[in-house]
Amino acid sequence: ANDPGLEIHERHLGLIPTIEPGRWEAFLTAATEHVVKHIDLDRLLAAIEDAPPAPPSPSASSQAPSPRRTSSRARIAVARDEAFSFYYEDNLDLLREAGAELIFFSPLRDETLPPAIDGVYIGGGFPEVHAAALAANEPLRVALRQAIAEGLPTYAECGGLMYLTERIVDLEGQAHPMVGALPGRSVMTGQLTLGYRLLTTCTDTLLAPAGTRLRGHEFHYSEWADRPAGLPPAYLISPRQGGPERPEGFAHGNLLASYVHLHFAAAPVLAERFVARCQAWRERR
Repeated sequence: ANDPGLEIHERHLGLIPTIEPGRWEAFLTAATEHVVKHIDLDRLLAAIEDAPPAPPSPSASSQAPSPRRTSSRARIAVARDEAFSFYYEDNLDLLREAGAELIFFSPLRDETLPPAIDGVYIGGGFPEVHAAALAANEPLRVALRQAIAEGLPTYAECGGLMYLTERIVDLEGQAHPMVGALPGRSVMTGQLTLGYRLLTTCTDTLLAPAGTRLRGHEFHYSEWADRPAGLPPAYLISPRQGGPERPEGFAHGNLLASYVHLHFAAAPVLAERFVARCQAWRERR
């Protein structure tokens, strides 16, 4: 029979992230009781101990791990909390391998950016769900807006872009002030934008030179409203079935923001270039 205690709750972008632990406590308790009741754990553990070791994976044995740099070329602050948790771990690993020291911070709780940073990375997540709390942390919003205005290299994806606009209009239609580094509003529409994207950079950006072909994906229920027509886009997205290319995101100077999520392993230039731009900013500073 179905056990309602084992239901995994969802919201508009899928399962509730595990970075929100309070929502998982009841499920984990029910799952633990279910396993103990229906599975002979002693017998299972004995079978595991008696099993022969698994053969090594051919792909794992043929690929040596990439060497890690021993010194930091740049310190990059990475937003990570309940509002921002959508990151490819490969992206973070590749930034480290390119020479970055990553310092995690919380836009929900930290009132200042980490000290002595050379760049910022704000990934996706659920800023619309936590919009009131993000808005309430005015000191951090002001500090980030000032840092971006001063030229701090900043890369924002999806939820990160939403956070950098002037305000977020949430699922209930309430408007909450955000960082304001980008003009316009992020508005929840109830309409899903989802799909893989083939794109071309419109200009030299933090991640790639102009004319670079990249692959990524979009997955969001919001749109960037009141975006000024003359604002320089980051990418041109190739149409899937004919028609004109579609401009996406924003890129100018040391700021790159877009709804598109990129996997840095698909183009080694991305992590290396981001770290190099952060290092250059550190040296100029």
